[in-house]
Amino acid sequence: MLKLTGPAETSAQRYLSQVDVRGYERVHDYLDPGTAPVEERAAVAIFVGPPDDDVLARVSGPGLVLGAAPSIPGSTDVAVVGRGQWHGCFVHVDRWTTSDPPLSYYPLNAEQVTAFRSGRLSVLDVAVGCGSG
Repeated sequence: MLKLTGPAETSAQRYLSQVDVRGYERVHDYLDPGTAPVEERAAVAIFVGPPDDDVLARVSGPGLVLGAAPSIPGSTDVAVVGRGQWHGCFVHVDRWTTSDPPLSYYPLNAEQVTAFRSGRLSVLDVAVGCGSG
């Protein structure tokens, strides 16, 4: 997993840098570690905040339009929140579930992990991907 430390380099990273989740804190950004060329990999941001049944309404970016999405059959790690297209790129918004393996918690501090496991904190990941990767 590549962590972003400098300015956004790819189209996905530039668009993702414009995404905000109102009332949530952005705690981690990274580039998907897949095998596609870097320019085609999805950029992902992790946000933490209060549990909210309508969290999709909190997600914004200039011109970003998201819609509710059907759940992924058999998925226990994330609950699908929304999907959209933006600047020719896909946007996925997913909420972590408490069934995530402990390794998934790496961008969270101990207090956040405890709050997440007890249901007092919600964790969202927002992914933007441009290209075929």
